[in-house]
Amino acid sequence: MPPMLTPLLLLLALSLSAAQGRHMCHPTNATISAEKDDCPLCITFTTSICSGYCQTKEPVYKSALSSVYQHVCTYKEMRYDTIKLPGCPPGVDPFFTYPVALSCDCGLCKMDYSDCTVQSIGPDFCSATRGSL
Repeated sequence: MPPMLTPLLLLLALSLSAAQGRHMCHPTNATISAEKDDCPLCITFTTSICSGYCQTKEPVYKSALSSVYQHVCTYKEMRYDTIKLPGCPPGVDPFFTYPVALSCDCGLCKMDYSDCTVQSIGPDFCSATRGSL
């Protein structure tokens, strides 16, 4: 291999590695909305979610006998925080609990606490009037 080609290939490999590493699965801040039926206001706030890409594999030959499992960016560790929605009438629980990402991982989608749909509404969607805390 020519002597100038080795450093060039090394630089190319490092550049590709850095480009992929920037968008890998990790916690990031996002704006989400909280609302409940019978409460007049929808509150928008910032929390930490898992975001980024995970490497996936798609088989060339697809068989009905084999299943394909795609990995998604999901919570590895999380805690739950709670906010109080203002203006809820008596008899309506005003508290809204949501997950906060502490660390993320590429794995199978956990439907217990993740939205694994192909296309969902945005995380800051409100059907009620927006308010503030």
